[in-house]
Order: sequence, then C-alpha cells, then structure tokens
Amino acid sequence: MTPEMISKITECVLTVIALIVSAYVIPWLKTKIKSDKLEQLKIFCEQAVRSAEQLYSPEEWKLKKQYVLSLVNEKMEKLGLGLNEAEVDAVIEGIVNYVKHNTNGG
Repeated sequence: MTPEMISKITECVLTVIALIVSAYVIPWLKTKIKSDKLEQLKIFCEQAVRSAEQLYSPEEWKLKKQYVLSLVNEKMEKLGLGLNEAEVDAVIEGIVNYVKHNTNGG
C-alpha cells in the first residue's frame, strides 16, 4: 500500500466515524442531557410543591399554585428548558398528586 492509499483510507474511515457521531451520538447526548434536566426539574418541582403545602392552607390553592409556578419557571430558565404552560402544569399536577398520595396514604 502506498502512503497515498493509506491517507485516502484513513480519510474515509474518519468521515464514516464523523457521520456516525453526528447521526447517533450527538442526538443521544442531547436527549440524555435533556432527560437529566427534566429529572432535576421533577425533583425541584416536588420540593416546591411540598414547600407550598407547608406555607399555604388548602383554601389558598391559588396562592400555592402561583408560588410553585414561579419557582418552577425560574428553575426552568436556569436549566435552559423551554416547556410550555400546559407541560409545566402537567408536571406540577402530577407532582401534587404524587405528594398527596405519598403524604396522606402512604
């Protein structure tokens, strides 16, 4: 094999590796990073809901929700997450349900 052939083969192999990395590894990392951020948000949201439960009475549910929304929106901004209002509401309601069932029943 001539040095020129080795150079061409090496160039082809590196091109294939670059294609594989850009097609599979980078998207996987992006979803992994987002998944980690969403897990952080979920944990934070649970803490915010538990905090609101301590600060406000059941009759002050609007204040509780506003308190949690404010904290969660701030955290999302820090994490660089762009969830819409319906998605944030779904996360919060899910956490509220989880907290109620794990505080009252068990």
